[in-house]
Amino acid sequence: MKKFSLIILLSAFLSSNLFAGCMTNEIKQVDASLSNDNISADKKAEIKELRKLIVANEHDNAELAFESYEKVMSLVN
Repeated sequence: MKKFSLIILLSAFLSSNLFAGCMTNEIKQVDASLSNDNISADKKAEIKELRKLIVANEHDNAELAFESYEKVMSLVN
């Protein structure tokens, strides 16, 4: 029983870490754009707000999260 519980606990831990976020790469791109010195402070503030939206909605409302990501990319370019 102890071995079975340990296997289930280990499996749950691994599966939760593998499904850590469906927009992880996009969030990393947003973070990289925030470190860019060519972006004004106003745009950086807007990008930070959009990043919060992306993180908050990446699992619940993927459409809104992706729209926010697209807005960030349009601000950067």
